[in-house]
Amino acid sequence: MPKAQSKRRLPVTSQQLPTKNNPSGARTVIPPIHVAAHEKIIIDTGAVSNVPREKLGKSSTETRRRINRFHILIKEQAKLMARRAKESSTESQTEIQEAINSVLQEMARMGGLDWYQKASLLGQCKQRGGDTSRWLVPKLNELGFGKGNMKEPLKLLDVGALSCLNYAKERSWIDVVPIDLNSQEPGIYQQDFLDIDLDHVLDVASNGDKLTIAAGDEDVGNDADISHLFTKPFDVVSLSLVVNFIGDPIKRGDMLKQARRLLAPNGLLFLVLPLSCTANSRYFDDERLLSITQHLGFTQLYVHHTAKLAYHLYRLTSASIPIKPQETLRFKKQLLHSAPGRNNFSIAI
Repeated sequence: MPKAQSKRRLPVTSQQLPTKNNPSGARTVIPPIHVAAHEKIIIDTGAVSNVPREKLGKSSTETRRRINRFHILIKEQAKLMARRAKESSTESQTEIQEAINSVLQEMARMGGLDWYQKASLLGQCKQRGGDTSRWLVPKLNELGFGKGNMKEPLKLLDVGALSCLNYAKERSWIDVVPIDLNSQEPGIYQQDFLDIDLDHVLDVASNGDKLTIAAGDEDVGNDADISHLFTKPFDVVSLSLVVNFIGDPIKRGDMLKQARRLLAPNGLLFLVLPLSCTANSRYFDDERLLSITQHLGFTQLYVHHTAKLAYHLYRLTSASIPIKPQETLRFKKQLLHSAPGRNNFSIAI
């Protein structure tokens, strides 16, 4: 896989932010963040927060309201960091950094990424609609996959996994590799999706070296060898309610391109977005999404809308379209619908 050119990182001092339970800010809640233009945005994954259940929201409406607010803060953080990277004036950078600190403080008061994931996990329970894997499994059956009619299990990469049990009933024919930036369960590997490089892993494996998981995943062990997880492309990549979590439209596009890199020929991409991303955006809709996925070599097999979610299942049918790390944007953020009351979601490639 082509390597992106290194970029200069702007130094940011460590921030010790006060929280409700820690008004003095004695413990670092948000670690240093180094971001240049279009660079990876890192939200705190190391802070430990004991989130009381009542803070997650007593109803699905309240939980969703808080999750939406967290999404807004992530987008605001991404915009401010992009502005800071372009500013040459120290005074302007300081002013923007103060605004970033304000956003980070509000995120910390909400409980940070740990709160967000626990709230999302609560929303996955049956009382709140269930998990999206229950839609995917019947579609896989319709495509001819299932127990008793396969030589070997499907290899499925579950990105942003909230539970390692989502495909437990299908373990005889689906081999799941669940990953997340901030693992909530011992069975989920702490791994950045965009950092996975099959070519590098294959080189490591061929040399007999040991590949270990990201530091900090104490549940699995920092010395655990995970090279066997990435020795070949995946049959299915699941991006369920994770693309919309990223604040930068270009990084959202990077996730779709990374999914294609990690898929085997004729592999399947399972993409789930909030319905508002395609039905109520100024810059995005189903037609735009279809154009982007077709450009990447995907054929749409299924699309399904519920009151809140948009489900999409694609097959990778073309491997001839070149993907360059620094290529000019073909699908820019472009106004498509000017009606009032719409959101600003978009994906750029």
